[in-house]
Amino acid sequence: MIGVPSPIVWGILAMLMRFVPYVGSFIAAAPPVLLAMVAEHGWTTMLLTGGLFLASELIMGQVVEPLVYGHGTGLSPIAIILSTVFWTWLWGPLGLLLAMPLTVCLVVLGRHVEGLNFLEVLLGDQPALTPAESFYQRALIGDSAEATYQAEISLKEGRPLVDYLDEVALAGLKLAELDAERGSLDAENLESIDATVAEMMDNLTDFEPRRWFRRVRTEVELDEAPGGLASLTSIEQDEEIDQLPMLKGSLAPGWDVADAVLCVAGRTPLDEAAGSMLAGVLQRQGLKARALPSDAISAAHIVSLEASKTKLVCLSYLGTGGNAAHVRYLVRRLRRILPEGAIVLVGFWADDGGGSALKALEATAEADAYATSLKEAARFCTDAAHSHEPPKSETSKDDSAPQDDKGAEGREKREGSRARVA
Repeated sequence: MIGVPSPIVWGILAMLMRFVPYVGSFIAAAPPVLLAMVAEHGWTTMLLTGGLFLASELIMGQVVEPLVYGHGTGLSPIAIILSTVFWTWLWGPLGLLLAMPLTVCLVVLGRHVEGLNFLEVLLGDQPALTPAESFYQRALIGDSAEATYQAEISLKEGRPLVDYLDEVALAGLKLAELDAERGSLDAENLESIDATVAEMMDNLTDFEPRRWFRRVRTEVELDEAPGGLASLTSIEQDEEIDQLPMLKGSLAPGWDVADAVLCVAGRTPLDEAAGSMLAGVLQRQGLKARALPSDAISAAHIVSLEASKTKLVCLSYLGTGGNAAHVRYLVRRLRRILPEGAIVLVGFWADDGGGSALKALEATAEADAYATSLKEAARFCTDAAHSHEPPKSETSKDDSAPQDDKGAEGREKREGSRARVA
C-alpha cells in the first residue's frame, strides 16, 4: 500500500527477525526503509515505512505477544545474550534465528526433567533459591545486613512482619534444623544463625515502611470499648504492618514491668533464634519481651528467675528437640520459680505433617497454651497482656479444692483451661 518494492520479501524478513532478540526489529526495518529512501525522491515513503514498523513493533511487543505467549520467555537477559552469541558463532545466521527457540526449549526441559534442573538455574529468570532458602543462606554465613534488607523489602510491599517471619524466616530455621539433625551443621554454625537472627530483629526494631497513604493507628482503652476486649477486634487499626492488636496504655496490671514476657529457648540456638523473632514481634506490640538462651532455665541458673515479675514464659522449640517429657519437666520447674498466676506457653514451630507431636505435648506437657506459628503465639500474648483478668495457669488450684487433688476434678480443670485458651 505504501509502494515499497517486494513487500512480501520484507514481510518474511520481519517474521524471521522476530526470533532475534533485541536487534531483530532494527535488522528487519533497515532494508525496506533504505529502499524506500532511494526509490522515491521525497521523504513520504520512507517516513511511512518507518512509522509502519514502529507501530507494528509496539502493537506486537506490547499487546499481541503478551496476550498470546505471556509476559516473558522465562530467560534471564544474560542468558539471551550468551545464547545468541553462541548459536550465531556455531551456525551463523541460522543460529541467530534459532537461538531464542532453542534456549527456551532448554529452560523448559530443565523445569520438568529432574536431571536437567541446572539448565533452569543457569538460564532461567527465576531465583535459584526460595525466600526461605535464601534467608537460611544469609543467616548461615552471618550476613545480617542482607537478611534485614530482604525483610525490609517484604515490609515495603505491604507484608506484615509477623507473616514474613512465619513464612520465610521460621521456614528457613526449619531447614537449618533438618541440616542440624543430619549432622551437617556444627555448634559454631548454629551460634552464627542465632546471632544473625538476633541482629536482624534488632535492626528491624524501629523500622516502619513509608507509604503514600496510611491509616492512623487507633489508641483506645479497654473500658472505652463496649463489650470489653472481644469488641476491640472490630475497631479499624493499622493492621497493614503487624495485623495484631496494639493498644497502648491498656496493659493489664503487672504487665508493664521489665521482662514481663520471656521467650526461652528449649534446647538449641535455633530455638533461641525463633524465640528472638517472637520477642521482636511482641516488642513492636508494646510488650516488654526478652529472649533467653536455654541455659537460663537449666537447673543451675533457673534460680535467677525467682525474683522476677514475669507474667508469661514462652518455650520455643524447633524440630524433634521438644519431646513431651522434656517439656513437662521444664514446665514443672518453671511453676516452682515463677510468680503465682504466671502463664506458660509452648511454641512448637515444627511442621510434623499431622499434629501428632503437638497432640502429645498437649496431652502430657501441662502447659497453659500451645502455638505452632509466631502470629498465633503473639496474638495469645497480646490478648493476655491486654486483659484485666489474664488466663489462669492450668496447674493453679481453686481455693475450695484440696491441694493434692489429682483425680477427675483436676483433669476437668485442666481441660477447661485448654478450652478457654483455644
